Amino acid sequence: MPRKYWLATTLPDTLVQVQNFLVKIAGYATVLGLTPAQVGAAQDLCEAIIGAINSTDQCRTTMQAMTQWRDSVLTGEPVGANAAAAPVFPVVGAVVYQVGSLTQFVRLRDQIVASSGYTLAIGEDLGLVGAETSKPAPSSVTPDLTAQASTGYMVNLTGSMQGMDALRVEYSRDGNNFTTVAFLTNTPGGFQVTPQTPNQPEKGFVRAVFIKKNEVVGNYSANYPVTVS
Repeated sequence: MPRKYWLATTLPDTLVQVQNFLVKIAGYATVLGLTPAQVGAAQDLCEAIIGAINSTDQCRTTMQAMTQWRDSVLTGEPVGANAAAAPVFPVVGAVVYQVGSLTQFVRLRDQIVASSGYTLAIGEDLGLVGAETSKPAPSSVTPDLTAQASTGYMVNLTGSMQGMDALRVEYSRDGNNFTTVAFLTNTPGGFQVTPQTPNQPEKGFVRAVFIKKNEVVGNYSANYPVTVS
């Protein structure tokens, strides 16, 4: 089963991922063939990533407090009273910070995965493999489209094909009796409506359902109102 990319994509998730690795890596040193120096370097790298994230968050919080302190000094009450002490920004720890620490973390991960003692279970415990992904059940697949009318009685549809072969597009003048008007194999795509009264504007509804290997898959989309002319 395919997996998502292993590295977290947000700073909060990165923090959790690196903290987990930090507390566990020493326990796998022997099986992975890591020397004490390599384990120490890996831990220092994690401390730098964690410190950079946390220090920035702490400074942001302090800056908000600093703004409140400034406003109190300038316009606070009671006038003439001594102001509270100004907030103090945190001191960044004595960790050695290097440029490109996350890139180094990716390289460290690749080194660990290439180790002869590495197993998938180790990778999962250290947070070095992505979560398994699964395809949605066919019954849950529903087109999510945008329908927009243009001149010449044309209707254009945009939206993801979700890996399907085609969209069967249906049109109704009254919202009840839908008839097939087009098969689209790509989006954006368009089709032309034949109005009931030639050369007159017409209101109607458009809906669609996915086709995979010549079979209908999943649910119909919502009914999208259009006015063609």
